[in-house]
Amino acid sequence: MSIWQWIGTHGFELIQAVGIVGGLAFNGIALRSDDRSRRISNLLILTGAHREIWTQLYRRPELARVLDSQMDLTRAPVSDFEAVFVTFVILHLGSVRQAMREGLFWTGQAIERDVRWFFSLPIPWTDWQNSRSFQDPDL
Repeated sequence: MSIWQWIGTHGFELIQAVGIVGGLAFNGIALRSDDRSRRISNLLILTGAHREIWTQLYRRPELARVLDSQMDLTRAPVSDFEAVFVTFVILHLGSVRQAMREGLFWTGQAIERDVRWFFSLPIPWTDWQNSRSFQDPDL
């Protein structure tokens, strides 16, 4: 049997097989591209939430103490506004951690270093100690 006879006999099946393999390859490429787009979109959403939270420091001068590493909390305890701000940051960090665990976005940034710095400050550390029992234990 020559190649032309085989193609004549099985040509339709060959075209079907090539179409199926091509369709699967195209779907794989599309899924990978969609995954990359979704990860970038998730990162942009988290960045927007991050920006919105930290913009409060500039809009509300009474929150400036949150970033003061020399704050003496025995003389000036944490205010309600500061506690709410730190709680928002903690909730945001919990969401970011969960998204990272689920692989919903890429991160090459030094997030752990930033978190350690933030919680080394007196007001965030105090608020964390008061609210950690209400947070995800893995946080």
